[in-house]
This record gives sequence, C-alpha cells and structure tokens, in this order.
Amino acid sequence: MSIKKGDKIIKKFEGDNPPEDFDFPSIGIEDIDRAVFKLFDKKLNFQTTQKKESKKVPVVFASGERFALTRRKNPVRDKNNALILPLISIVRNDIDFSSGQKGKGTAISFRNQPSYTIKNRLSKQDRNYQNVINKIGLTNQKNASSRRAFVLNDVVPGNVANHDEQASRRNGNNISFSSQSGLINLDPNLGNNIFEIIDIPYPEFVAMTYDVTFWTQYIQQANQMMETLIFNFDGQGQEIAIKTDSGYELVAFFETSFTNGSNFDNYSDDERIVKNSIVLTIPGYILNPKSSGMPNLARSYFSAPTINFGYQEQASKIVENNQPERKEDKFKKNVLQDLTNPSEEDRRGDLKSVIEEKIINPFTGEETVQFSKIRHRNQRKGETVGSSLIIKDIETQNE
Repeated sequence: MSIKKGDKIIKKFEGDNPPEDFDFPSIGIEDIDRAVFKLFDKKLNFQTTQKKESKKVPVVFASGERFALTRRKNPVRDKNNALILPLISIVRNDIDFSSGQKGKGTAISFRNQPSYTIKNRLSKQDRNYQNVINKIGLTNQKNASSRRAFVLNDVVPGNVANHDEQASRRNGNNISFSSQSGLINLDPNLGNNIFEIIDIPYPEFVAMTYDVTFWTQYIQQANQMMETLIFNFDGQGQEIAIKTDSGYELVAFFETSFTNGSNFDNYSDDERIVKNSIVLTIPGYILNPKSSGMPNLARSYFSAPTINFGYQEQASKIVENNQPERKEDKFKKNVLQDLTNPSEEDRRGDLKSVIEEKIINPFTGEETVQFSKIRHRNQRKGETVGSSLIIKDIETQNE
C-alpha cells in the first residue's frame, strides 16, 4: 500500500526549518527498556554465593519465547534443557500514556504546551550584524562600520563609504563621536544580537510497568538478591534513580512487597524452583523521537534585534475618474482582490476615485500624468487605502 504525501499526518511542528548543525538526543520506549535492563545487569550488580563461590546473576529481558516461558511460570533452560539458575527476568507490561502516569504524574505532564525551547545561541549571522552596528567601537578595522569609513557626508552622518570599508547609517556606536576616541568597550553585553532559538515538540508522557522475577534454586540465593534490591533503594522510599544511554534521568518506583511463586508445595519430580517477583513503574516520556520515516522535529527560529517602523505619506491628489471604464480596466482593477461577484464592488465603497500622480521622465524631463487605483475607501471612518506610485518617507523608528 502506497502512502501519498497528502495522506500523512504531520504532528507537532510544521515547516522546514530544522537547525543545521545541532542534534538533540531522543528518548523513547526502547531507551527506557534498556535503562531498566542496565539497572539490574550493571548498576545493582546482583551476585549470589554457591559452594563458597560468588557468581554474577545473569539478566534477561524476556520477549518472544522467553516471554511465554515466564508467563507460564516456568524457568528458562539452556539448549541442554538444564535450568539457568539463578536468573533475573524482566517483562514489560502496560504502557499508560495518560497525563496521570499511574498516579506518578507531575504538573509538567498536565501542561498544555506546544513546544519546548532547548537552546538559545548566537546565530551565525550575528557576526555580520555586529560588524554593521560595531557595538564595541572598533575604529581601524575595515570590516567593522565606523564614521571614518564615510568619504562623503552630504547627508549626516555620511552617504558614501570607501569601496574597501564598511559603513552604516544605523544610530549606534558606529556613528557615535564618543566611540572614535580610541576606547574599546569590552563589556560582554548580549543584548543587541541575533539569536537562534531551537525548539522541539513538548514531550509525550508515559508510565511503563515491568514484572521483575528472581529465579533461584535455594532460599539463601533468593534472600541475597532481594536484600541487594532493597538495600539500594534511594532513601527510605521504594525507588531507584536510573539513567538512559542519552543521559535522561528517570525514577523506577517499586511496589512494597515481593510475590512468592515457589513450588515448595509441589511434591512431584519437578526441580525445586524459588521464585520471587516484584512490579516496578517508571514514569517517563517520549521526546524528539527518531524512528525510521519520521522527520527531524527540531525547529530553528531567529530573533529580530531591530524592528523598523516606517511612517510614510503620498502627496498625490485623489480625483474622480469620470471616464467610462473599459471591461479590461475593470478586470485589471480587481486582480488579486477577494471579490466573488462584480456587483460587490459598489458595496465596498467608492472605488471610482483614483490617485493622480505626475511622473517626470529622468531621461527626457517630460512630465506625464498617471493614475493609480484606490483599493478601498470607507467614508464613514474617513479611511482610504490606495496604491500610490510615489511615497515619501516621513520618519523611521527603530525598536
């Protein structure tokens, strides 16, 4: 079955702007499984004594055939049908993806938040921007703009720069006279900079339960293994901190009792089995998964250190166009408009007015009159929206 592009469900982030040189480690179900396995295989280091010899207890993560064996309460055997004892088997049971996390959920698991900011760093474009604003006041560096780079100053602070130097008319240290005194500002002030903000989707919280079974032949071995687990509880609670291979820290919460499943009351020819089980719950999360077929979910955004607010006017006159309108003119006038019916034009206000502008040909000096259309007029509000050809800048405000 082929999946069309339009059939895919793109969750979390839209767009195609992943960071170029940044990778964020992921955590998923398999990572938590591995962390549980390493808890019993490496961190706790279960050992038992048999015939005055200390032996490390092997750990298996039961799946497939081994899972069926543990479900039937039978021990695991080797290829010669001999019991592999002592042994620790781990079986994953339920995965609860509700916000409560089996009663272990915290405030962050209930938060309705679309994204999570994981890194703020200076953008690669910031170096070029710093050369323009010259925040530290460099005066003799050609790639850093300064007042000395201007060769003409018909317009303050200057309007023509040297061909091999950089100049800027931005109002900052680059055009300040005080910065030309030879003093360099080395204050590490991160304010007027271009920052790159990297976001990832908010994690999906889950709670995973595991059945851990201690298989032994002797009660002494079972006692040693249970003592090892209980002694390694953090504090007076029944939990142990674990860590994934990627460095994510989780907490394994254990139930307060072991379940005995030994076959002492079975007087058949079956071999003696001492079995003790305990259930643990791990509240975890799925973050930035990298499964096959999934896109990179990290997204990169850039801050705007300066926002320009421009105030402009047009000095042309608004006149009435009494000439009969041709069909092609009416068509061109409504191109890219949201009109669905030509009769709606009359309800949008008086659109027969036009902007009269006098255009001077720079080559011949001849003056011609051209008309620009009025996009919208609301007489009740005294508001007119036009598309003027000549616009005069009044003021520019930088924030």
